[in-house]
Amino acid sequence: MVRKFGLPVLTPRPPLPTVDAMRKRLGGRASTEPGTGDAVTFTTPGGVRLMGVVLFVRGDELDVWVDENVVRRTRRAAAAPLDAALPRDLVTIAADARVFATLTEGQRIRYLDEGRVDEGTLVEKCRFGALVERADGTIVGLGFRRLWPADAVPAREPS
Repeated sequence: MVRKFGLPVLTPRPPLPTVDAMRKRLGGRASTEPGTGDAVTFTTPGGVRLMGVVLFVRGDELDVWVDENVVRRTRRAAAAPLDAALPRDLVTIAADARVFATLTEGQRIRYLDEGRVDEGTLVEKCRFGALVERADGTIVGLGFRRLWPADAVPAREPS
């Protein structure tokens, strides 16, 4: 009788993302101008009328959150202030965007990562989030909805 032994097979872990890859995923290093968190409406080149919340402003360029994790770029001249009430989900996006706009590089912040709240330092702001240094020195890339000032208590449970 021959006996077969199953040896553990090691599968290589995918490499951790680089700081450059995280920065790119978060829209690149940038700081926004006033107008972040504003509710706007605009028409796409295809003629579809959309409403959303401004996440990023630079010059005539707006990045607008229109749906769950969908951001559309438009020109300031093509957007108008929303003349109706924002849906509840967009109200929370607007609040999160306004809080994120107030954060500065080098600031102590709180963040939500892997289901737990922790504190770190905002190293670099990007269009849609930031690079954050954790207490152990590791840099993580986090979306704008997962960050708030260290001395502030979030108005809602971060998502």
